[in-house]
Amino acid sequence: MRIPAPAEALRAARALNNLSQRAVAEQAGVSQKALSFIENTSNLLIETNLILVDFYVSRGIRFLGEASIGFEITGVGAKWAAPDGPVPGEALRPLRASDVPVPFKAARALLGKKQEEVAAAAGLTVPAVKGLEAGKTWVDSSRALVRYYESEGVEFTGWGDPSSGKFYGVGVRLHRRNDRDGASRS
Repeated sequence: MRIPAPAEALRAARALNNLSQRAVAEQAGVSQKALSFIENTSNLLIETNLILVDFYVSRGIRFLGEASIGFEITGVGAKWAAPDGPVPGEALRPLRASDVPVPFKAARALLGKKQEEVAAAAGLTVPAVKGLEAGKTWVDSSRALVRYYESEGVEFTGWGDPSSGKFYGVGVRLHRRNDRDGASRS
């Protein structure tokens, strides 16, 4: 049995691909209305959801989460497919590499927040959030945004290759809880 992806993971996958809802709908062959519905509710259109999962997987996304019957999926997220750690350079060729280690846009999408909300909560300006999401590297602002997202339960995934300066397995997930009966965002 295949498990559909939660709305948070679908939003994060779209953000990692840097695609609009319209572009995903056209390329995946689903309606934009259905895509918007799936990304913004906990109600699942299972067949359409699995079409979207297949679309993102074909583009190199690996969905994250742990499922147990009768419980919510925990550790929900999405990342670029990659080994869990550094590998020889030749093995990196087919993998999607990122120039930035922290996918701020995907973190925001995972939480379903607007740039204005994130900026206010992190003590930054909206232009700073937009710049960081576009790949700018302002150290103090970047640290503030990482602290904010981590306080909201976001974990960042991935690792860097010093020889190329690229990052692999970059993505986001909601913090996994250790027990099944405690409160959790996931």
